[in-house]
Amino acid sequence: MNKKLITTVAMSLGIFLVMLDTTIMNIALPAIQKGLAVEFTQLSWALNIYTIIFATLTIPLSKLGDIFGRNKIYLLGLIFFASGSFLSGIAPAFSLLIIGRIISSIGAAIILPLGNTIGISAWKMSDRFKIIAILGLTQGGAAAVGPTLGGILTDLLSWHWIFLTNIPIVLIAIFLSMTALTFKENTEKIKIDFLGSSISMLALFSLTLALIKVREWGILNFKSVICFTASLLLGILFIQVERKAKAPMIDLALFKIRSFTTSVIVALVAQFFYIGVVVILPTYLTNALQDTELQAALILLPMSLTVFAFGGLGSLAINKLGPRLLIFIGLLSILLSYVLLVLTGTIGTFYLSLSILALGIGFGIIAGPINILAASNLNGTLLTSSQSVISVVRQIGSVLGVSIFASLMSANLNQASINNSLSLKQAYLSIYSGWIPVLVVLLLLTFAYPTKKNYQSGLKGY
Repeated sequence: MNKKLITTVAMSLGIFLVMLDTTIMNIALPAIQKGLAVEFTQLSWALNIYTIIFATLTIPLSKLGDIFGRNKIYLLGLIFFASGSFLSGIAPAFSLLIIGRIISSIGAAIILPLGNTIGISAWKMSDRFKIIAILGLTQGGAAAVGPTLGGILTDLLSWHWIFLTNIPIVLIAIFLSMTALTFKENTEKIKIDFLGSSISMLALFSLTLALIKVREWGILNFKSVICFTASLLLGILFIQVERKAKAPMIDLALFKIRSFTTSVIVALVAQFFYIGVVVILPTYLTNALQDTELQAALILLPMSLTVFAFGGLGSLAINKLGPRLLIFIGLLSILLSYVLLVLTGTIGTFYLSLSILALGIGFGIIAGPINILAASNLNGTLLTSSQSVISVVRQIGSVLGVSIFASLMSANLNQASINNSLSLKQAYLSIYSGWIPVLVVLLLLTFAYPTKKNYQSGLKGY
């Protein structure tokens, strides 16, 4: 087989597992709680610690690839991820589960940005849009299939297998990587930006911790205010430091490229609104509709398949439709999904199926092409930085989605006088109505992208 294809498969497998682990645990939490006999507030840290470390370390660890060799560091990331998955899978106690999740998240912070960079760099510029589309689609599709696969594995086997299933796939990825990649690499002779790295880690740690805990602490709580304020001030300080750094952690010139900056915003928005449904629907299906975990997983399966299908179609259609129309269709489909969800809460469950399909179409159409638009024609350290930023932004979008939508759901359930199933449905799904006008306004973001004519003419810096 062509080494380029083997490389792409190896990178796709690593990226798939990393993004799968961001959502696969959600539906299995009750089973894990029962199996390990821990409080749910404790157990939530098995999710939180993965997200916090993943988001915090992605940028600095990806930089190690430029310094010591991307292929070697990527392989190290796979080993970390496999080791953490094994520890989590055999965990007889909560403490070992947490240790396993920490090790996995370190591996994930390496695999995602470097997997994208290595996969993209293996191909000529003329083939780049196809490969970026595949890798971007892998990210979105893996997050989509997570709840479904988690429900099936937990119901048919046990919760341990949501981690142990990673092992054989990682071993395949390691074998393929060692077959296709060269480990005598040209590295960048640059210094490590220790100051910028430290500030970025502290800023992202403060932000993700605040977003995760704000529902428990409250928005005006001293801890929340300290964390949000610290993340803001550290973010400003990071920009100032990076402007003067000789070897910056992130080249701020990236944000002068309009297509990159807009893609960062769209990636955040799409991830936020997608996770806002994914995090609520399993609970809605099991509590309001009294479905089992397996039934809920199967109901969500069409959405996962639709993400994959339309992610591929969107990536192929970007040259035919142009970025502006394609991203507009994606955001419009997400808007339609939210409208249908509101109708589900007031009329009936028929609209739920339509909403799931619309969300899968919208998120899929955006997930693949957005990485193409973010990477533009970048190479070297700029390409690594672009993929690191997009990866972190997706994680922040996910954390925001979980935090805000879970808080809204809890508030609705606490305030509602739930006397019948219709009231319970409305308590869950009415939270989506307030986001409809926001999504309408966000459609304006699409006008920052070029039309089909301008895109095909190869204009840069839009």
